[in-house]
Amino acid sequence: MNVLAINAMLQGLVAYLSEGARFMVYGGEQPGEGGAPSLLLAAAVLALPAGAVADGKLRLAQADSTGDLALATGIATWGRVELADGTWVADFSMSGPSGTGQVKLVVQNPPEGDPEAKLYQGGTFFIGEVVIGG
Repeated sequence: MNVLAINAMLQGLVAYLSEGARFMVYGGEQPGEGGAPSLLLAAAVLALPAGAVADGKLRLAQADSTGDLALATGIATWGRVELADGTWVADFSMSGPSGTGQVKLVVQNPPEGDPEAKLYQGGTFFIGEVVIGG
């Protein structure tokens, strides 16, 4: 498939991700696609539009440039994009920068010895760069 076709598909996804769509971060076992989620660690409301498409990639954008708060403490193992009403769109594996997750989680200034993908309740959560496609 050529880049123009991929860009068109991703533009369709951006249009589908309407107001209130979210990027969710979970701990625990990743279910099958669209399966019941486990421990919710953080949720970032996506911007309108939800991101920008270029060169066969969609870079998601967070609505609040000051970030969203982490809801619980735990190690991020997977993430989900969903519509405002909770409709499943896509799931992704997550890990710290040295892991093999499809999405890499970078924690700023973690306590010494903590796992690299650990979020902390009440901490600010930012979507730095989540890329779909490519």
